[in-house]
Amino acid sequence: MLHVIHILEVMLPLLYLGVFGLYLRHFLQSKDHGTPFRGTHFLYAALVLHVSYLTLRGITFHHFPVSSRAEFLSLVALCVGLVYAFAETRHKESDTGAFFIAIVAILQVMASLMVEDSTTHLILHENPVYGVHVIFTMFGFAALAVSALYALMYVLLSRQLKSRELGVIFRRLPPLSALENMSRLAATSGIALLGLGLALGHFVGLYIMDDFNFTDPKILITDIAWLAYALGLLVVKVRGLSGLRMAYFSLFGYMTFILAMVAVNTFSSTFHSFQ
Repeated sequence: MLHVIHILEVMLPLLYLGVFGLYLRHFLQSKDHGTPFRGTHFLYAALVLHVSYLTLRGITFHHFPVSSRAEFLSLVALCVGLVYAFAETRHKESDTGAFFIAIVAILQVMASLMVEDSTTHLILHENPVYGVHVIFTMFGFAALAVSALYALMYVLLSRQLKSRELGVIFRRLPPLSALENMSRLAATSGIALLGLGLALGHFVGLYIMDDFNFTDPKILITDIAWLAYALGLLVVKVRGLSGLRMAYFSLFGYMTFILAMVAVNTFSSTFHSFQ
């Protein structure tokens, strides 16, 4: 089993780099190029192997694979890859794939370089409910990141269209309507998945951990940030906001959420240093 894990640790970054090359070639080709794009099938294969790899690590080392920085980076790469693959399949649009697969490839290369055969982990990481909590939370963050990147593409393409000076990158991007729809779907999915993840996290804290406290600033800030993002998305939907306003909401919402998480971790580290 360990031998198979080592093989996959070498194969995965190479596969993702190869898939990135296919998407990049597709992106740089002209729109009227008649060859059908096959890179999506290789992406699916890489993602299946990636799921198998993390599953094998969990079985071999008897814990959910988030106990090291390498495992965490690999899981983030998988979540981003799966979210993008879903968006591409849903909207039948592969022209933006090179940007997302580049992120996945970089994260997995870093993970494979740092990975170690260590079985040191917290007992909590063996709990299946905790594992599901991590999965939903990571998918939520990944979906919001994908939404923000689509929104950034929307803003940049919109400005380029107004200036009427489109470079090769902007000529190959999907229409504004497609970018908006992909950003909206990713944001909605991200909020729902992250909400489930946080709810399961509270369940784990209440029934498994002994020192869980709802008034902990780290928990309060996280919950408030998620609630603000969710309410903002609801307002956008009810008022029918679209176009640049929707794009700016996705960007501002994601950046605000990330800053809140940074503030949470900084506050937590400072607080513990004074204990």
